[in-house]
Amino acid sequence: MDNLIGKKLDGLYEVRELIGSGGMANVYKAVMLGHNGPVPVGTVVAVKVLRQEYTHDPDLVRRFKNESKAISLLNHPNIVKVYDVSVNNDLQYIVMEYVDGMTLREYLNERGGKLSSRETVHFISQILKALEHAHANGVVHRDIKPQNIMLLDNGQLRMMDFGIARISRADNQLLVGKAMGSVHYISPEQAKGDETDCTSDIYSVGVMMYEMLSGHLPFDADDVVEVAIKQISDQPKSLREIAPEVPGALVEITEKAMAKLPQNRYASAREMLDALDTYVQNPSVMFEYQYITEDAPEKVVKRTMNQNRAHRQPEPSAPRRKKRKTIFLPALLGITIAFCIACMLLNYLILNDSSNLMNNKADIVLGDYIGMTQEQAQAVDQIASGQIKVTWEQEYNSNYAAGYIYKQSPVSGRNVREGQSVTLTVSLGTQYVTVPDLTNYVQSDAEQQLKDLGVSVLVTQAVDTSVASGAVIRTDPAAGTQVEAGSTVIVYISRPQVATTTKVPSLIGLTVDDARTLLVQNRLGLGSQTEQYSDQPAGAIIGQDPQAGSTVKLNDRVNIVVSAGPEPESEAPSSSGEGGWWDELWGGSSSSSSAATEEPSSGGGFSGGFGDFWSSLLG
Repeated sequence: MDNLIGKKLDGLYEVRELIGSGGMANVYKAVMLGHNGPVPVGTVVAVKVLRQEYTHDPDLVRRFKNESKAISLLNHPNIVKVYDVSVNNDLQYIVMEYVDGMTLREYLNERGGKLSSRETVHFISQILKALEHAHANGVVHRDIKPQNIMLLDNGQLRMMDFGIARISRADNQLLVGKAMGSVHYISPEQAKGDETDCTSDIYSVGVMMYEMLSGHLPFDADDVVEVAIKQISDQPKSLREIAPEVPGALVEITEKAMAKLPQNRYASAREMLDALDTYVQNPSVMFEYQYITEDAPEKVVKRTMNQNRAHRQPEPSAPRRKKRKTIFLPALLGITIAFCIACMLLNYLILNDSSNLMNNKADIVLGDYIGMTQEQAQAVDQIASGQIKVTWEQEYNSNYAAGYIYKQSPVSGRNVREGQSVTLTVSLGTQYVTVPDLTNYVQSDAEQQLKDLGVSVLVTQAVDTSVASGAVIRTDPAAGTQVEAGSTVIVYISRPQVATTTKVPSLIGLTVDDARTLLVQNRLGLGSQTEQYSDQPAGAIIGQDPQAGSTVKLNDRVNIVVSAGPEPESEAPSSSGEGGWWDELWGGSSSSSSAATEEPSSGGGFSGGFGDFWSSLLG
């Protein structure tokens, strides 16, 4: 059994169960025992604990602490919240929001590894929004992969493990059998051990997008070193080849994100988001990106086999007779290639329409019909005269009024053959659906009904004693309201009444440590401490405020008075004996005190020390 399960971390978090395990840390489900900022007592949290074998690595612990503190400042709906970070000599852990869902990797596996274009854009957009927020706060993830992204039931994503998996330049070497983060998703510069920035995250997002659209990783091999080498020097198979059904715009976006040179990728997450938004508005758009080439030869990782081959001695030159033979072979090859080219040219001339051997149809430039009504388009000469054949389609589109063409394929400006078939899609306008009455439905059934209608669902909890716990109280917009397809409907789920007050326990007679534990168990905190002498043992509590039995709010603090033990006895003043205060006052011993009754001296004052004082006082 795990030795942390059942333990209380710093008296604040009770570890319940192990829910995940990685190469560097374990993740546990825990419950809040004490108040921690905005997180109430009783909240279920996830606690990521650094593995014991790494706790004495000062460099790793330092990065774990510093980067976790930076990540705790991030606040975005697509990023898992970090509540607390604790680093000491024996235990290092991070307390995070507990997300009840599955990883994106598990979701991909359930779907056979491939998603639709719509799902891909939905997920990638959320990932980019999270990265946009992180990059703006100076945090680069460096380990983007489906395993680090949680998927909630409502389709929302939560990104985890920001920066924690980063490894140093010294560790980032191509060592056989040692995975460098997530080698299938790392950027070429990360595989080389070079400096990384936000464009490295963009590359990893591109790899994920490639995998979602095609169902395949761009680079794979049994050896992680081989995968890293491919990331640096190879080009993946084109999506146009392995997934021809993917829209061309998404192919272009994926290729730009996965460009080998960082300067050829999107400069920011926002720039890539804008490209996805452009595609959503016009799926037939073509970006036609231009790329710069590398000035210096590309840095290539060479195999040991190739390096050894480079050190071989050159072979003796072949005899002159064989050399003449090798000259003949390239000449023969050149003649063959020239013949093939000539045949290809001849076939082109025969089959090309311009030769008029096959048909007499002319090329025409396709007009732009987007924004026209169907009637207006049919009046255009190209369509009216039958130069092109039109296939009409209808779809809902909130950006175009009903009856207007919003998409055409092929796009305008293309050279097409007379009689070419062109598809024009006419908008049906905005699709509206009616929110059903889901009162008293269980949460899962309510969410499914709304998703089937084509709306997004946001679940929140509220208290309503008239509705069973876990059932729907109401929706916003209310039942019967017509909403636009794709908009969000908030579903309020009933939860049990949560106590907001508690009774103050009696702390009298307890030690301070025992009192603190008892207060935490009652969802209270320890307030100020003062000491007071009493006949009770030192360290025992003799007073408290509020008093035992009082009703107070949760997380209020109780002030205590602690016994300082019995008051020490004071020494009584001495009335006789040498050195007493009486002797000091009269300037002599108690046996000569009668001198004060003698007649005044000729000086008119009393004898003795006090007489001198009195004389000086009276002048």
